[in-house]
Amino acid sequence: MTLATSYSYSDRSIFDLKTFLEAIRFIVVNSILAFIFFFLIVEEFEWEIFSSREGIKDKVFDDTSWNVKTLI
Repeated sequence: MTLATSYSYSDRSIFDLKTFLEAIRFIVVNSILAFIFFFLIVEEFEWEIFSSREGIKDKVFDDTSWNVKTLI
């Protein structure tokens, strides 16, 4: 590789607009997913507490992909 064909890193800006927008998009998308997953976990724990206080002995079969017990 000659000097004329090599890439100089000093010519490229580290904080360009495209990289910044990709980072912001990554943070926003993962924040939304974390928010949804958080409330699914809270709902699961809330149901366990409620059913134990009320003495509910129903068997719930949850075979969905969002089942917290299979994810953890």
